[in-house]
Amino acid sequence: MRKFALMLSVFILMASLVFAQVRNVTGKVTDDKGLAVAGAAIQAKGTKIGTVSSTDGTFTLTIPTSVKTLIISAVNAESTEVGVAGNLTITLKPVTGSLSEVVVVAYGQLKKTNITGSVTTVKAADIEDKPFTSVDKALQGTVAGLQSTSSSGAPGANTDIRIRGIGSITAGASPLWVIDGAIATTGDLSTQTTTANALSSLNPDDIESISVLKDAASTSIYGSRGANGVIIVTTKRAKAGKSAINFTAEDGANTLAFKPSNKPLNSIQSQTLLRESLINAGYATDNASADAVITDPVNGLGIPAGYTNTNTNWLDVVTRTGNQAQYNLSISGGDPKTQFYASAGSFNQLGTTIASDFRRYNGNISITHKASDKLTFSAGLNGSTSDQNTPLNTGNFGNPILAQFFLLPWYTPYNKDGSLRYNDADGEFPLGGGIYNPVVQAAYNKYNLKQTVIRGNVLGEYKILNNLKFTSRYSGEYFDVSEDMYLNPFYGDGYGTQGYGSSAYKRVFDWTWSNFADYKQNLNKDKDFYFDLKVGYEAYQQKVYQLSATGQAFPGTLALQYLASAATPVGAYSVVAGNTTNSLFSVADVNYKDKYVLSGSFRRDGSSVFGVNHRWANFYSVGGTWNMNEENFLKGNKTISLLKLRTSYGINGNQAIGNYTALPTFGFGYNYTGQPGSALNNVGNPDLTWELNAIFNTGVDFGLFKNRLYGTLEWYSRNTSKLLLSVPLSQTAGAPGNSQNRNIGAMTNKGVEITLGGKPIVTKSFSWDVSFNFSHNVNKVTQLYLNAPVSNGVFNITVGHDIQEFYMRQWAGVNPADGTPLWYTDGTHTKTTGSLASAKLSLSGKSASPKYFGSFTNTFNYKGFSLQVQFFYNFGNYVDNLWGSYTSSEGLYLGSFNQLTSELTAWQKPGDKTNVPQVIFGGNNNSQRASTRFLYKGDYIRLRNAELSYSIPKTVLKKARINNIMVYVRGTNLLTFGTDKNIPFDPEAGVTSSGDLNVYIPKTVTGGIKIGL
Repeated sequence: MRKFALMLSVFILMASLVFAQVRNVTGKVTDDKGLAVAGAAIQAKGTKIGTVSSTDGTFTLTIPTSVKTLIISAVNAESTEVGVAGNLTITLKPVTGSLSEVVVVAYGQLKKTNITGSVTTVKAADIEDKPFTSVDKALQGTVAGLQSTSSSGAPGANTDIRIRGIGSITAGASPLWVIDGAIATTGDLSTQTTTANALSSLNPDDIESISVLKDAASTSIYGSRGANGVIIVTTKRAKAGKSAINFTAEDGANTLAFKPSNKPLNSIQSQTLLRESLINAGYATDNASADAVITDPVNGLGIPAGYTNTNTNWLDVVTRTGNQAQYNLSISGGDPKTQFYASAGSFNQLGTTIASDFRRYNGNISITHKASDKLTFSAGLNGSTSDQNTPLNTGNFGNPILAQFFLLPWYTPYNKDGSLRYNDADGEFPLGGGIYNPVVQAAYNKYNLKQTVIRGNVLGEYKILNNLKFTSRYSGEYFDVSEDMYLNPFYGDGYGTQGYGSSAYKRVFDWTWSNFADYKQNLNKDKDFYFDLKVGYEAYQQKVYQLSATGQAFPGTLALQYLASAATPVGAYSVVAGNTTNSLFSVADVNYKDKYVLSGSFRRDGSSVFGVNHRWANFYSVGGTWNMNEENFLKGNKTISLLKLRTSYGINGNQAIGNYTALPTFGFGYNYTGQPGSALNNVGNPDLTWELNAIFNTGVDFGLFKNRLYGTLEWYSRNTSKLLLSVPLSQTAGAPGNSQNRNIGAMTNKGVEITLGGKPIVTKSFSWDVSFNFSHNVNKVTQLYLNAPVSNGVFNITVGHDIQEFYMRQWAGVNPADGTPLWYTDGTHTKTTGSLASAKLSLSGKSASPKYFGSFTNTFNYKGFSLQVQFFYNFGNYVDNLWGSYTSSEGLYLGSFNQLTSELTAWQKPGDKTNVPQVIFGGNNNSQRASTRFLYKGDYIRLRNAELSYSIPKTVLKKARINNIMVYVRGTNLLTFGTDKNIPFDPEAGVTSSGDLNVYIPKTVTGGIKIGL
């Protein structure tokens, strides 16, 4: 017995000694936003002991007491080491430049290791809570090679996106958008609104990530739609873990982003110039006699005698300090079997120009359910409704921006009693024509668009084998767009018809059904040599229904504005349209030890939009990458942490040519003797096919000093052939317009892209991050029908030249001897002439496309404070003032329309050197006619975004059970500099770089708070 007791005591002592040599460590792993990280690897340093975090980020690990350090790592996060303690809270920082990062690509995700093409990812933090009505506006400056520009600053306005230049003459040149697997309908769906944007229906706060695909290796899998690049949008999805609630509230104000120095004259300046022009023309000898001519109602201009005492700044009249607010609420959570995400939000913006505003309300819900180890289902539904008011633009009399430039400063918008001024006996604001009081127009007229959009998707994924799974995904969109226009019967454009109204309705439904199998096969025992193959089928259909009606002669009240009140119907119109595409596709990757990767894709598309002889076409790509940093001679290198070489080549297409361009069609409305009649309105072409795009891309990705310095350098050549052009036919053919559409042109886009980033300073409490991107593209037309130029407005598309090279008379300045205008006789600039008739229209050598653009961003973090400053730059293009002939007319329109202050620098005496001819009432030898005189340098640098934020320490929030609180103040378009001193409007003027009297781009300053529970 004593022996047994002794043995038991020894056993207990040994056991206690063993247990005394181990300990339990608990903790929680979160990301930089305080959200739980599931599946993070926690390893005891120097051992093989480890575990992974659960769905709520927590973990428990038993380790020897000798272990003093834990290593924590996770996908898309930087690995970190922490000292052992009782209860740890570990925050992982997002990875920068790591090849382990997972990127969303076509039909799935890839590690950066496997990517052979050009793909740039924009994450949620870069686009959420931005004060923009649509996500495309937030992309400006974020991606090298992507040009994002707006010609209008109206709330809800459309945005032009071009990726690596312009790749078509008459077909679409915008990239393909794919939203949660659905081939999305984008662009301007309105028919009578100045501008609207289908993407404004999507709340940027609901977006998880955006992948921009730029080369053939990444876009050719989309076949006939991939020529202009692809933008893949992934909305936020359910995640396992403790339920999380996030709320954001933001409020602020809008003003004008840019106020030019060359602006409309004030009253004193305008009077001075008018008197000068009358004296120079011989209508007066001095200022007193000039005033007599000005005020004479019979033999003079008939301007009211009191004009000298009035000065109206029409810019102040038609613009205002707008306001905007947005609120977003989301909740997410679930267990390993079922996860959910739901959100709701609102966005309201009052524009900086009168009669412009935008309101959106949206909701989003998604759920993912793992029915078994093999079967997973997910579904999502995203909906929004918006209400937008936008004034007219361009030369319409109801355009407030036109009124701001054209209205004379001695006219006033209000009567002495404060009432709106119109119907004046002196004709100050004419009833039947001319420029009307914009305040009355804004108050009495209506240009309204309402848009309701629903996007939904369902997905099923079945794991047939451990290395084989099948996915079926159905995604759809439904757009309901209604527009109402009303021109009042009392004043302005509607006066002559006793009021005018128009209503339009458009319904768009599209769906994408994708079915594909994904097979992964290891080729060696170590499982580091494998291939991944996807094979699938996809169907797409879009249907459009459109209806419009107009009427006039409305009752004499502003209370009845819909067509039901119109006494005289004017017209009605309805039409249906649609297109379908069927596709077979495959994509494969072969990976050897993460060193060498070969990729390929193939797609066969059949589309209803092309001729019966060429309805199907094949598209492909090949690519390769060498991850040099995985080689033994670079592994462990203290300087080079990432070095990746890649190249690709492929063919894709452009089918954005119109639904029925290939078909011979008849149109109705050609009535005869009161009977309905039809006539051929398109000759058709059974051989019409895709515009082809061949892209070669090569690039290098690098990271130095543990990715403290990283970047990407790329060069591409994009050759587009079979461009769709209208070819003239013999007049005896009887074809409409004596022309036929054929695939006959070609062009190239070649360029360089640079993306650089770094962390110059990283300390325990302070860090400084820098990023920079640069884009340079050269466009050249290489083939046209019979090499004959194609007229396209202010451009004349010519072989050997840029597609957007301005074509006009070449301005040579002012003759210093007599103040008369001079032009060059032709594009050689060798001879000048004072005769407009002798000045030939010619190519100017100046393009609307920028030579280079990009951004420069600095982010500073100090403890809980963060400051981010982003500058966007654009250089090398020219902007055309389409209305310069009216506002810089050297006396032709003086007394009728206001002029710009540049007219004050007009020639005065022999020897003067100036670019403005002598001001003579009635004009100076056609000096105001369109020429390169009205081209301005489009160069500018803009403080695009600046944000200062503060995150309250977690130790303060812990007792209140709040995960995070961040307060911030943000500004967009805060400063604009480096511009042409003579440009009279914002230099950001859309892809075509044309100043067309659009609503001004706003500067926005907002403050907000983000709360996470």
